[in-house]
Amino acid sequence: MPLHRRVFLLSGAASALPFIAKAQGEAVGAVLAAGSVLMGVERVAKLQMESGLLPQRAAREFPKARRWVGEAIRQLKEPSKLTVSLTLRRQNQLLSVADDAFEFVNAPPAVAAELISDSEALAVRLGFVTTTLAGLNADPIRGAHIDMFMRAGASALRLGKLNFAATAAPKQMGLQVAARQALVEFNSALAAVSLQSLGGAQRNDLQLIQNQWLLFRAALRDDGLVKDPSRLADVASTTDRIAESLVGMARFALLG
Repeated sequence: MPLHRRVFLLSGAASALPFIAKAQGEAVGAVLAAGSVLMGVERVAKLQMESGLLPQRAAREFPKARRWVGEAIRQLKEPSKLTVSLTLRRQNQLLSVADDAFEFVNAPPAVAAELISDSEALAVRLGFVTTTLAGLNADPIRGAHIDMFMRAGASALRLGKLNFAATAAPKQMGLQVAARQALVEFNSALAAVSLQSLGGAQRNDLQLIQNQWLLFRAALRDDGLVKDPSRLADVASTTDRIAESLVGMARFALLG
């Protein structure tokens, strides 16, 4: 069975970003927007890497990814209770990384090495933003959960990106190190979620995502790269779907 057929997809995940518009002034909405920009950067980078081997899929998915991250950037840049509480320096940093993310997703570098370098640097900056916003939240557990779910989703997409990059340049050992790191990041993010604070349905959803990750993980080597290059199409779709499921978890955390 193809990997993507096995992946559990939470209902309503695709509507996570429009929901933020209904939560203007909600501090956790800013955390979800920042995490969505982080995931969007990783997804666009992955699609750009996919375009050489899966051009039709990449062409089909690019417009959706750009619309999604564009909406997230718009939401992140709108003042909220949380962002206006930041120092002026932090607000400028937030606006700067949002602008850089917009430029990246609309014109990703064509050279693979530059694409990987730029996306990795942006991900570090955006990860700092999401963690900062989550830490300032009036409901720190809810903010942290959104942060962790979105970080795990970004790690899944990053792993897909690195798999395609390693296929294009198999001798670049740094990609193997980064892929192994993405595996650790995914597991660490979900391990940081407080299960006691989740409802029964959310715990079940999280367990399903973790089970599907284990199925996906079985197709990878210990360094995070796919065992059989013929499965790269499954890697492309499966990492997308795992990320979408985690967006759904973050949306439920936003709803509280």
